[in-house]
Amino acid sequence: MILSGAVTWYVLDRKVSDTQQQAYDEMLKEAELNLNGKHYSVALNKYYNATEIIPHQLKAYTGIIDILLLKNKVDDALTIVRKATRGLSSNQRSNLYKSIGDVYYSQTEYEKAKEVYQEGLGLGVDNSSLELALGKSLLNMGRIDDAQSQIEKNQYSGDDAIEANLILSYIYSIKDVDKAKSQIGGMTPSDTWNHFYDEFDTILKSLDDDEKFNFAKLARIYINSGYPFLAIEYLEGKDIDISQYSEAVYSLARAYLETKQYDKAIEYLDSALSLGGLESEIFWAKARATYAKNDLEASITNYSRAVEYAGKEIPEELLKEYIKMLLSNNQNLKASEVIKLALISSEQAHIYLLGLQVSSNLSENAKIDYYMNQLTKLELTETEEKEYLYWKAKLEIDKGEVENANITLDKLLSLDKFNPKYYLLLSQVKVKETDVEGAKEALEKCIEYDLNNSSTEEAIELLSKIK
Repeated sequence: MILSGAVTWYVLDRKVSDTQQQAYDEMLKEAELNLNGKHYSVALNKYYNATEIIPHQLKAYTGIIDILLLKNKVDDALTIVRKATRGLSSNQRSNLYKSIGDVYYSQTEYEKAKEVYQEGLGLGVDNSSLELALGKSLLNMGRIDDAQSQIEKNQYSGDDAIEANLILSYIYSIKDVDKAKSQIGGMTPSDTWNHFYDEFDTILKSLDDDEKFNFAKLARIYINSGYPFLAIEYLEGKDIDISQYSEAVYSLARAYLETKQYDKAIEYLDSALSLGGLESEIFWAKARATYAKNDLEASITNYSRAVEYAGKEIPEELLKEYIKMLLSNNQNLKASEVIKLALISSEQAHIYLLGLQVSSNLSENAKIDYYMNQLTKLELTETEEKEYLYWKAKLEIDKGEVENANITLDKLLSLDKFNPKYYLLLSQVKVKETDVEGAKEALEKCIEYDLNNSSTEEAIELLSKIK
């Protein structure tokens, strides 16, 4: 009798009237319109309102979690799923857990990802995508046997099946190349995975009796595919002397670096240097390892050597990474020296743009004017054009040229109406125009649109001063 009453209450409690459903759908429509317009705060409130109308339908919660993840509020998203989604089915909740775990995974927080995936699976669901995600996180924690067991025990479909098959072939190749060949040859990949299958199949077919070369080939695949522990496992399970083969030694060093075993990474990077070749790449890796160990002086030395060995072809990523590191550690003069040397090698737009950032910190007005003038002579990408317009408007504001700044900002707005830097500068113009409300609105938009937190801190500080 009690059970029958409970069932009746549960059914009635979840029953939705036409009026409720209509109100819910209308709230979702408003939320989605605001989300498409990047009005994230308004959209979030609309989704929250929708959950109050019908607390056991998925779509509103999906919207909430998507926005929180977009704003990199991962812990907040996890709290919502744990505490506010109990009205959803277990399978629906498990998919929300997977979305959150995937963000932790993308941020290389594999332990957190594993815990979230396990929490989702702990709901007692049959969710093969979640099972595969758990296997991948275990693999990136160095628990290779556990990962293999986890991936093998499940049945997958679609792209999950294709990815799982590829990962298993990677794992099998550590000890049994023939088994790996059979595994990868047993499934036809989709267009998404075709390149990865062809690449690994070609590598497997090229393996011979020379274990040093085999290791270098396989290690490159393992590391580039995001599974560096496989490279370490392959070598530790075999009696192979790679000490005289620079590419193999460098690959092992990279694997140790990717798995945050920095002392071992530095040891093998030094060994690779002694063999000659790949100097720029090796010093770059060593710079990252020493910086991770909080050895700023050694890191600067290694970055400098990486740039030096790169010659006239300094990778843009290397230069940006080096300058960012120097500026974050108040090494402005060193950064200025690096920019000067880089411009001797090549006069490219991204170097001048980095130079503007450095010279702005040092108040080097003559250099700033020179860099801006040189940029007008170059063909810029859209991204570079937006950065150039940002600096042009910023400099005009600093000089009190409000009318010119407004013209420049209009050009920037035409390229990207959701650019947080535009709204940051617009607020400064509004302050000069004594438009306090306009300045507040601009700063609030800056914070709203700033998904990578590049301008939020400064905007919050300015907003506190205005209020």
